Amino acid sequence: MSVVLGSRSPRRCELLLSVLGDVDFQIIPPVSDDEAGFDGLRGAEQFETRLREIVAVKHADVSEQLPEPLTPDVVICADTIVVAWSDDQKATVLGKPPVDLWQQTVWRWFREYYSGRYHEVWTCFRITMGDQFRESIVKTKVLFCTLDDWLIDWYVSTDESIGKAGGYGIQGRASMLVEAVNGSFTNVVGLPMMEVTQTLRDFGVLKE
Repeated sequence: MSVVLGSRSPRRCELLLSVLGDVDFQIIPPVSDDEAGFDGLRGAEQFETRLREIVAVKHADVSEQLPEPLTPDVVICADTIVVAWSDDQKATVLGKPPVDLWQQTVWRWFREYYSGRYHEVWTCFRITMGDQFRESIVKTKVLFCTLDDWLIDWYVSTDESIGKAGGYGIQGRASMLVEAVNGSFTNVVGLPMMEVTQTLRDFGVLKE
């Protein structure tokens, strides 16, 4: 049995490796890490549709990269976004902060969307095995404590925000800012392991 994970995220790789055991495991990053924008979209249904589209494109990208001798039993791709609400309850999607303005962007996100309020982390995963197909979006609510400006300054100074959906890593220094998590913790890290491992069991990749 062999598994290919299409990802550039070390966090997803570490999570998946923790349960695969003796399964032959390979990582093939998508050629492009660009994500389709969520600007102009409104509401959960449109956000979900776009997130599924992003994962489908990445899955197809990885599948096309597979060298001829490699015929993995399972291909897994996933992508994570943060859905947050402003004071007027308008929902917005926070992906990875822009490379050139990440400090300013993350600082604003923490002040406007995170301090003392809930946001949601959504991860969509797509798993294929032959003609079998499974796709799901898992959602977790995260509550940050009230954040003083100096605390935001400190977190941004750690550079932990770079390349992370929503601008933080819950498994790192941001853990001290989290007051509550309602749902899958590993989903916030980058891959909902309960749902993924159940799918792998259903496909026969992992044995009971």
